[in-house]
Amino acid sequence: MPSSRLIPGVLGHDDSPHGESFGSEDPTISGGLEYPHYTRPRDFQGLTVPDILLSGDHGAVEKWRKEQARKRTAERRPDLLKE
Repeated sequence: MPSSRLIPGVLGHDDSPHGESFGSEDPTISGGLEYPHYTRPRDFQGLTVPDILLSGDHGAVEKWRKEQARKRTAERRPDLLKE
């Protein structure tokens, strides 16, 4: 049985699950892990939000997310990467 998040209409918009783990549109990491997520404050116990995420450059943020997803997948689950 599929995750309820993948059932049409559950999230309110058909594009909502795209970009999530196991829902990547990048065929080389489809089924891979997600990029790191950050929240406020910008600096928490010495951990900071990368400047690119605060830049307002949506294209650069998307590129960063794809790079980080690939890196995280390669480090933690290399078996999920497609050659």
